[in-house]
Amino acid sequence: MIRENIKEYTVTEISTSIKNSLEENFGYVKVRGEVSNLSKPASGHIYLNLKDDKAIIKAIAWRSIVSRLSFIPEEGLEVICSGRLTTGYSDRYPGRSDYSIIVESIVPAGEGALMALLEKRKKQLFAEGLFNQEFKKSLPLYPETIGVITSPTGAVIKDIIHRLEDRFPCNLILWPVPVQGDDAAHLIADALKGFNKSHRDTDFKIPDVIIVARGGGSIEDLWPFNEEIVVRAVFESKIPVLSAVGHETDTTLIDFVSDLRAPTPTAAAELCTPNIDDLKMNLKSYQKNLFDSINNYIEDNFKLYQNLSDRLPVSLKLYTKSLLSEFKDLTQSLNYRILEEQINNYQERLYVSVESLNKSTKLYFENMYKLVSQNKKLLDNMSYKSVLNRGYSVIKNSKNKIITSTSDLEKDERIVAETSFAKIRAKVEGIENE
Repeated sequence: MIRENIKEYTVTEISTSIKNSLEENFGYVKVRGEVSNLSKPASGHIYLNLKDDKAIIKAIAWRSIVSRLSFIPEEGLEVICSGRLTTGYSDRYPGRSDYSIIVESIVPAGEGALMALLEKRKKQLFAEGLFNQEFKKSLPLYPETIGVITSPTGAVIKDIIHRLEDRFPCNLILWPVPVQGDDAAHLIADALKGFNKSHRDTDFKIPDVIIVARGGGSIEDLWPFNEEIVVRAVFESKIPVLSAVGHETDTTLIDFVSDLRAPTPTAAAELCTPNIDDLKMNLKSYQKNLFDSINNYIEDNFKLYQNLSDRLPVSLKLYTKSLLSEFKDLTQSLNYRILEEQINNYQERLYVSVESLNKSTKLYFENMYKLVSQNKKLLDNMSYKSVLNRGYSVIKNSKNKIITSTSDLEKDERIVAETSFAKIRAKVEGIENE
């Protein structure tokens, strides 16, 4: 039987009331479920359903959130969505009153879900041919400039710099990026594209090879290097890319698409450069072989000319001997000049490379010094003594306790007032509460 005293609502009123009640009682929630009906329209938003074996709930991630997600969901994957629970009713859509989650973060539901997604994505990219050997580019033998994409702090960049200094000094360009977190994948992909662009209006030099590096971590920490946007940026790079992500036992999708994979960042520096000490030894060996070849050639031809000259008249013998002597002098002089010029060129290139690396290293440590100085200044400003310098004082009672109220004081008690310039001892003659 319908009661006549029940309050009457309009559709808008009941929808608004349900919306307010739902948001007040639930607010921020985490919901675990399987992704279905996934939609990624051109607007940049993501629409999906979360389901289990008994129910379905809608979820929406607005474009501003999607751009910051460290993980993009895929159909059939189990995920955990965090966000606000609300009804679809709003001033913009007055006809809707269903409820949904306004997503603020999406993460896979455990390592098993991540591994399943990784295997699925690996098969998909392999089928597209992104990992084919035919697309691999050879690393240059003698790189003049190396680009490094990694965090500007931490051990990775330091290890690479130190190894290059010892092994093959050359120009190094650091493109700083976060190597984990929500924005990491997009920024790593942007760095790869940035290195490949021509910068005609600046002094920026396009590197001969790119190292993408970070230290070890969990599968969640390394996940940016499994994102499609990073894999495709490596594949599209015109510059050879060397991956050095995680430890030797870690494997990410960037390792499959890169032109070469290094087990560690230090190994990456070794794989893309020759050893300058070996080059010096080889150069000496080449010099010796060249001199020996020239001398053998001259001696062999000298014997031939001697045999021929024995059959010539005396006048022709003298003329031939003169020409032979002149030829020998010219040949020796020419060979020495060529070798000397080559050695000078190598020495000049080596000097320029060392100078450039020294400048890069100096700039890096200057920036670190500025950061430490700023933090020290901030700590100094937060010190209570900086407050004393502005004319305030700290008062302690006879128990050496800082006085924060009149209850901490007793009449005739000895107190000490600490200022920026002295400690003043006094006696309490009276206490007046305000």
